[in-house]
Amino acid sequence: MFRDMDERRSERALEGLVQTVRFSNPETWWTVASLRTPAGEVALIGTLPGLSEGMNVRVEGKWEESPRFGRQYKAERFTEIVPATIEGLERYLASGFIPGIGEKFAQRIVTHFGTETIDVIVNAPDRLEAVPGLGKKRAQALTDAFRERRGPQDALVFLLGLGIPKGMALRILKRYGEDTVAAVRKNPYKLAQEVHGIGFIKADQVARGLDIQKDHPERIRAGLVHILREARDEGHVRLPREVLLERAQTLLEVEPDTIPPMLDQLVHDGRFVLRQSPDGDHVYLTSLHEAELGAAWHVARLMDKRKNPGDAQARVDVASQTLGIALAPGQKKAVALALTEPVCIVTGGPGTGKTTIIKTLLEAVTVNVPANRIALTAPTGRAAKRMAEATGRPAVTIHRLLEFTPNDGGFQRGEADPLEAELVIVDEASMVDLPLFFALIRAIPDKARLILVGDRDQLPPVGPGSPLTDLINCEKVPVSRLSEIFRQGKGSAIVEAAHAINSGQPLTPTPSSQALSDFYFVQREDPEQVRTLIESLVRDRIPERFGLDPVRDIQVLTPMRAGPLGVEILNERLQALLNPAPETPLLLDGDAPKRGIPFRVGDKVMQIKNDYERGVFNGDIGFVRRVEPTQVHVEVDEKLVTFDRDSLDNLVLAYAVTVHKSQGSEYPAIVMPVTTHHFKMLRRNLLYTGVTRGKRLVVLVGTEKAMRIAVGNSLVEERNSGLIEVVRKGISEGRQAIDYTPQPHVDDLDEDSE
Repeated sequence: MFRDMDERRSERALEGLVQTVRFSNPETWWTVASLRTPAGEVALIGTLPGLSEGMNVRVEGKWEESPRFGRQYKAERFTEIVPATIEGLERYLASGFIPGIGEKFAQRIVTHFGTETIDVIVNAPDRLEAVPGLGKKRAQALTDAFRERRGPQDALVFLLGLGIPKGMALRILKRYGEDTVAAVRKNPYKLAQEVHGIGFIKADQVARGLDIQKDHPERIRAGLVHILREARDEGHVRLPREVLLERAQTLLEVEPDTIPPMLDQLVHDGRFVLRQSPDGDHVYLTSLHEAELGAAWHVARLMDKRKNPGDAQARVDVASQTLGIALAPGQKKAVALALTEPVCIVTGGPGTGKTTIIKTLLEAVTVNVPANRIALTAPTGRAAKRMAEATGRPAVTIHRLLEFTPNDGGFQRGEADPLEAELVIVDEASMVDLPLFFALIRAIPDKARLILVGDRDQLPPVGPGSPLTDLINCEKVPVSRLSEIFRQGKGSAIVEAAHAINSGQPLTPTPSSQALSDFYFVQREDPEQVRTLIESLVRDRIPERFGLDPVRDIQVLTPMRAGPLGVEILNERLQALLNPAPETPLLLDGDAPKRGIPFRVGDKVMQIKNDYERGVFNGDIGFVRRVEPTQVHVEVDEKLVTFDRDSLDNLVLAYAVTVHKSQGSEYPAIVMPVTTHHFKMLRRNLLYTGVTRGKRLVVLVGTEKAMRIAVGNSLVEERNSGLIEVVRKGISEGRQAIDYTPQPHVDDLDEDSE
């Protein structure tokens, strides 16, 4: 029995001498070393900041069997074992890790301080100068060596002791380095502002561990910032002052009269803006306030130009004849409007001819606008690629058009260096949030025309604001509304279904006798039945019947991340079906990716955050081509992108994705559950957006009840924004009526926004 207890204890901890450090990543602290123990040499791996050769350490972790490297001990943490005797301390200090300290000075130091030597070095380094002959230079070298040797590990132990998860603790350590403990003790709420992935709630937990009181001014200010950022993440540009105060009272649980002074201070310090509107006072994050005023000012600037009707209608006729396209009256009017107005909007659902209008417009302007002065752009890489394929002309993302370079201060194109364009056409404009719209419009020169093309009935942008909808609703910007459906060939049941949904007509299940079509609604009640049918459709039935590849061509969309039909479970199941683990799995040595699901060669993955350094962006789809111990190589749009441990957090499986993440993309085939288990997400615009992502085939699986609920729920949550009000004022009274001063450089929004 005692032997079993000893074996279990040895699984948790080992003691020994670090013989060699074979590999150590300075960014992530992932370390591979050899540890000499009484039982023999051990291969040691783990995230071990500060581990160095010659250390006597105690490591805690567990044994693992790697298919590539054999048996290894994966350490979760380590502590250096410092000698407790006078002789041991002398040998320790003279071991060579401290520059300028040999046996003579080691003996003097230990003679002077005895067994308190280490405590003095760490906590009272000024006392070292009392050692005869040591001097300031050697004393400083001794202190620095200890800080370098023990600082990271001591800081990690400090953070873990506050209940901070290890991955989060490592991000904090990377951000603050040797100042970690002091920075966290001084103001733990700065973590929410300066460390990715840490929000107010976690910072508040840390503060409680440090005995910071609930009514501390830093806590109240941090809570107010958190609430406004949370509102931004919900799509709002601002909050009414009273709503902000109410939410703060609920979150912070402090006396109500302690909150307004902190709000006033944030306004005074320039972090918030308080603006009076006809419907009351509203509070903005400063960056969003600048974006709103600036966007309105630049819309008014472009609209100031004189209209030039000219021979617009004749040019439309010539262009349509050249292309061999017979335009309907509504389409002719839309192209003529785009040729006449400095800013205009073209909006309509699938099949209403938006692409035809763009092609005709491009043909019509070739007479007086050189090709290199026309900019075609879209918010995502996939949308830009589709735009290029449809028009036969180059198209790029808005970020690329504006030359975004994160290391040089954001967007390089702006007022000081505008685009060299006379015509800018933005496709999928419904996806463009306020910050991105502001960055774009401020870079458009005075003589250029701006055409926004999009479907206002789709989901609003993921980011704050909804400029396309606001500009339509302000009734000051010319709008072409397309409603007539133009069928091609035998027509499209997908287009008919989308318009039926958008007009509030619930769909009925597809009869089993229906001939081959491009749209099906298959009824299943139980979530397990729905999931089983989705798996069968993706793996077998659609590939066999339509000749589509189950991984590349078929995309499962779902309204939510969690739940029996959410992204997480569907991805786990589909990965097992479409890309099962090999007999000898190619797993990442060390921490596996999120949720315990390792990436495999062949996996379909998605980037979930803009990464300008690697040139991959939120929503980009790729395929894993190689997995190595510390890296994953992914093919994205025919280029190979390498992800290390830090960037892997932004990569997820993509056999199934949310409808929100699919915006701006088209897929050959869509399979989507529609059940009451997604009750909160059953909305008309979400179902409509999902259906319109399918190009050749759409299959809905669910219940008529869920369909009726979704189609009947036409309520669109209003986004709190003042853009309509400011655009109206700027166009009616002139842009000078907007209190905005153009800046010479275009910066990205505040640090943690997308």
